[in-house]
Amino acid sequence: MKVEIKRPGNTDSTRLKEAFTRLFARTQSLGFDAVIYHYTPVPRSPEGELITPSLLEMRNAPDDMHQLWCERGYYQADPVQHYALQSCAPFVWSYQHPASSVLRHMLDNNAREVSRYMCENNMSSGATVPLHLPNGGFVTLTGILTSQHPPPGINDTLARMMFLAHHFQETAFPLFDASMRTCHHIRLRNRERECLAWSAEGLTAKQIARKLHRSVATITLHLNTAAKKLGATNRVQAVVRAMHYRLLDS
Repeated sequence: MKVEIKRPGNTDSTRLKEAFTRLFARTQSLGFDAVIYHYTPVPRSPEGELITPSLLEMRNAPDDMHQLWCERGYYQADPVQHYALQSCAPFVWSYQHPASSVLRHMLDNNAREVSRYMCENNMSSGATVPLHLPNGGFVTLTGILTSQHPPPGINDTLARMMFLAHHFQETAFPLFDASMRTCHHIRLRNRERECLAWSAEGLTAKQIARKLHRSVATITLHLNTAAKKLGATNRVQAVVRAMHYRLLDS
């Protein structure tokens, strides 16, 4: 089996940027003060940890927010994202009034820093649309409110926001390049992926060696290295985890 190696493509960045500009402008026209969009091809690790999105776009958000969410672990602790993964419907949330918010069971010690940051930056409430995509991808579109209470007619607003999110994803997703569509939580070399792909077909190390014209020792090394990177204890688990991360997708 020949595994197609995905390389960063020449995304039409201008068209994608324009699409985001329209999305955020239309979302803000619904009454939101800031807007956040995220896309991840694989939302969780096998252990259940949230995987940092491959694409995170923000408008009118604090300058340090992107770094905190992508590099400092705030995304993994974000209760809005945890709740969104459990929901198929758009929802309103609040850090100021947790007792009456859908987040009331999510605000544990892990979420404390996120909650404090959002409140300190006047981003204590908002609405989020979760999109569970084909092949396991996941998107959220979040509108942030600076007011502590949702505006009247929020249910109608959620319906319009959900339409915006679906329409954007359908029209803009073809503009995403291979890097955006690839999970970067685990990185395997091309030969490691190819060996795992053949292993997934039921071939032994000796059979893979004949296919690739390499020694059995070399193939075994590739398979063992891939298993170690994936946190697997055996070859079967390595294949399962590689498939979870969509590393064997052609």
